[in-house]
Amino acid sequence: MFSLFRLLLKKSYWRHLSLRTTWFEAWISLRRLHKDRRARRYVRRLGFLLIIPLLCVVYLVWILQTGAVFLLIPAIPVIWWIRRNNRLNEPLHITPQVEIPKPVEMTAAQREHVCVGFGELGLFYAVMLARAGNELFVQNKQLPPNIEIISRRTHIDLLRRTGIWEKLSRADREANMMPDGHWDLTTIQHASLAMEPYRLIRWLLRIDFFLPAVGKQAKGDFDLAREIVQTPEIMLASRQFVTPDALEVALGSAKEYFFRYFAESIHRGYRVPHDENAAAWATEVATRLSGRQNDDLTIGTKLVSEADEEEIRWTTVQSHTRMTFLTWIINLANRDQTPPLPFTLLQPEPEAAPAQG
Repeated sequence: MFSLFRLLLKKSYWRHLSLRTTWFEAWISLRRLHKDRRARRYVRRLGFLLIIPLLCVVYLVWILQTGAVFLLIPAIPVIWWIRRNNRLNEPLHITPQVEIPKPVEMTAAQREHVCVGFGELGLFYAVMLARAGNELFVQNKQLPPNIEIISRRTHIDLLRRTGIWEKLSRADREANMMPDGHWDLTTIQHASLAMEPYRLIRWLLRIDFFLPAVGKQAKGDFDLAREIVQTPEIMLASRQFVTPDALEVALGSAKEYFFRYFAESIHRGYRVPHDENAAAWATEVATRLSGRQNDDLTIGTKLVSEADEEEIRWTTVQSHTRMTFLTWIINLANRDQTPPLPFTLLQPEPEAAPAQG
């Protein structure tokens, strides 16, 4: 019971219950409850978290009525000593890859240096995503008369005021200077590719304390970018950085999801395998996991083997982006470096294909 009372005093407990992603995943789990033991496990854990306050209240009432509170006072030092000797726990690792350097803990000075660089990169992504969202609105909605979109001027002023403007590539500066409503669909799509790196930077800088798995998160929300454009100090002033263990777990999870989606893509013929070995590997993985409700990864409420082509293609790109971006972050953090200049987004790169081992 003592551990339950301590849990109630932690900000992380209340933050977890207040997150929209917690309840989004709960809704997905409820819809899969009848056929997936992982969903049942998640619902049980969340249910236990919800009844902890009630358990603590009932326990307090009981010890006050029975007078057992006087027995707890001498037990407190014993509990403290036991907990002190049990603090060493094995960190969680998800299939670490030998080719990726293990993330290391940074000093306070190194962390501040890295946070400044990623804060500016995150604000740049936020501006580009907010502009992309505005462009979609202007092109798809009819504006009321006498209403002027001023996002271009607002965004350029913000980038100049924070010193980021001169750090942008020429293509990105030119795109921001274009009149509102003049981005074509290709430009909007390229700018929207920043959604996944932007979400990762929010998580890195502890603006968001929870990073959902690739298949369990909704598609991009432009409001997340507008929030930072309106209050950029949230991003620029952050001096917290995610722990090395959390980085390693996130990277391992991204790899696991990517290779599952990639195998399904090859098996269905959406992608051409590099050789016969890759084709055999993809067929084996897809066949072995097909229809296994308790084992296969999910995209929303569906198994990967049940998802349609658009969902498979989208999650494959998203998981690959997360995997490569986290690898890049670990390499920079290990060398105490900030993102290189200039900040570029509207420079499409050829699609990278993974090597199978």
